[in-house]
Amino acid sequence: MYSKIVVAYDRSEDSEKALHQAVKLADLSKASIYLVHVAKESNKLSSQPATRIPYGTGSIGNEGHAGVPAPVPEQQNGVMIERSEGEAILREVKETLQHMGVNVHSEVRSGDPAKEIVDLAVMTEADLIIIGSRGLSGIKKWVLGSVSEKVAQQSPCPVLIVK
Repeated sequence: MYSKIVVAYDRSEDSEKALHQAVKLADLSKASIYLVHVAKESNKLSSQPATRIPYGTGSIGNEGHAGVPAPVPEQQNGVMIERSEGEAILREVKETLQHMGVNVHSEVRSGDPAKEIVDLAVMTEADLIIIGSRGLSGIKKWVLGSVSEKVAQQSPCPVLIVK
């Protein structure tokens, strides 16, 4: 049946339902579960106001251009915070599943959620991806699309979208 199942997990109600289905299927087929949490990328520029450098000082400081905010090192931006939170979330779930006897792996990635989920499925040679449906509708769905739709379109393996 299945030997490797990728599950997108972010602690939302929909991802909880997806995880529940994955555990059922993994139990039936003795499959391994690969949990993935995708950290949202934030603006790489500082939210601090631009520092004004006096004209003619001969130096423009760290900003690169006078009055332009400097890029923030990754450790200081929201991605690292989101990654840390994602790691904590997955650690907790992984421990619970391991106590239930499930063979589980976990990974936190950052970037486009659909791409990262599909990339993990390709890398692990997954047989199935299970993802929750957020239920976007109307203009939001048209403008943003849905992660689950993108995963289903790009996936090399079957995708189970759980509502």
